[in-house]
Amino acid sequence: MRLSFLSSVLTLAAVASATAQNPNDIQNLSIEGLEQRIADVEKALASARTAGLREIKVNGVVLSPLYVWRELIHLAGTRQVQQFIDDCFLEEWKQEAITKGGRDPKEFELDEAQVAEKLGKDLKEFQLKNPGVPFWEAVRSMTQMTKEAYLHQYRQTEVFNKVFFPGPAKNWPDITREAIMASAADNNGKQFWDNIEKTSVDEQGNPRELPPFWMMLCKQWVTKQLKKWSDIRYPSDGLPPELALSVNGVPWKTEDAFQTVRAGLFQQDVERAAIEVTVREALRQALVAAGSYLSDEEFRKEFDEYRQEYDNTPFTTEVIAVNFKGYPSLEAFRQRWRLIRSFEKMIAKEVNDDNLQAHAERFKSFFGEGSVSVDGIQFYARDLKTGAWQPDGMVKARARALAAFDEIKQGAKFDDVQVKRGEYYATDQDKGRFNAKPYNQLRQVMRENEFTDLLIGFSAANFAYYDAPEGKVVGPLPGPDAYWVIRVNSRTPSRAAPSVSDSRTRELVKQDYIAWRFLQWANDVVAKAKIE
Repeated sequence: MRLSFLSSVLTLAAVASATAQNPNDIQNLSIEGLEQRIADVEKALASARTAGLREIKVNGVVLSPLYVWRELIHLAGTRQVQQFIDDCFLEEWKQEAITKGGRDPKEFELDEAQVAEKLGKDLKEFQLKNPGVPFWEAVRSMTQMTKEAYLHQYRQTEVFNKVFFPGPAKNWPDITREAIMASAADNNGKQFWDNIEKTSVDEQGNPRELPPFWMMLCKQWVTKQLKKWSDIRYPSDGLPPELALSVNGVPWKTEDAFQTVRAGLFQQDVERAAIEVTVREALRQALVAAGSYLSDEEFRKEFDEYRQEYDNTPFTTEVIAVNFKGYPSLEAFRQRWRLIRSFEKMIAKEVNDDNLQAHAERFKSFFGEGSVSVDGIQFYARDLKTGAWQPDGMVKARARALAAFDEIKQGAKFDDVQVKRGEYYATDQDKGRFNAKPYNQLRQVMRENEFTDLLIGFSAANFAYYDAPEGKVVGPLPGPDAYWVIRVNSRTPSRAAPSVSDSRTRELVKQDYIAWRFLQWANDVVAKAKIE
């Protein structure tokens, strides 16, 4: 279903009309004409990335294109989302500083020459570290941001410093001091703030810059507390499809937000967003039919309770979701969390000690810290220099993987094919040689996570860890951004299965059991869904 769905839902517009002219004509163009031709092609490409977006029908329920647009904003435009939030904060507190703090509006104006000089230094440093890699292509690959969006963020950072960190710490506004004091551990906020004030001046009382690490912490703390003290509403809070976000009552229309991310999108971003919207709608319908889907009010209440454990620590819910669980954004995690918590409610009766102990026995290799040694030949859907998605990258990666697999079936040695055909980043130290990896480490090096499992409907790392026969070459296996041909060399037996009689162990097994059952159930629901 996953592959056929893409071809039926997405139809990328052709750009031949922009490039069909005789290539020899380029020689006759002026510089201005050539720049215009390039601009026309870029415009056509931008349209092509999203021209196929149309309404989607899931089991008869029609979803307007706004749902996919909004999903793209929160999957591929996470930096632009943060930009909008920061812009709202900046405007609010800049006006506060002017009207109530008496600061001159000219303080917040940027010296564009200084900005250009600073950016120039960053560009040179990047080129020294990454010779031959186009800077703006790398920016787009890593951030999904166009040059214009990146420059906006660059300037925004300068204004942020002027608003919240003007001069020595004693001159910082009350909101900055309060945010930093609120973020200090063990209720030592006042003491920590006093240390910052002392460090920001020398023995003669002259201002001096804080150490870069301290400034980084201060900026993170201010941003964290501003978000914590604000009323930020996401689509998962029940916003209508016309709205992508709301910050302290300031709305961000989906159409406006989509325009900020559109130019930086790759074809794979569009496909992933369409799949996510479709899968989530199918699961939502099934949970509603079972009477288990959390209402907007129930979700907000339960999620706020869930996040309390984390949001008062450096490892906030957002940090855990993005950095540890692999979600592209907090909103993507919130949407999935709502589904999983609703599913947990639906299967409450089967979450008992007998089933949990059976689960612990079945997957004791994971719970008992077993390991597996795997060799993998990787075929990337991304450019190995910039990390950018390649056009039809996954389709072409699968074709290369299949060719390598056929070569091995015809008698070529696996190790020789791996050296000759394997595709890895220059910084990749493993180069597909995964020796004695526990389950989570294998998932990490194969770039799989909780978010990608549901999208792909398959885990190559899970298959390698539990099911692939030792010594036999298997493939091609899909991953989040590559195809694999693998060979399991050996497995290290685990210790005895843990007992769920221990409360902490029971909770660990319970969460894994729910996640495992959720994926089983989700694949079954999606397979039966009628997609138009």
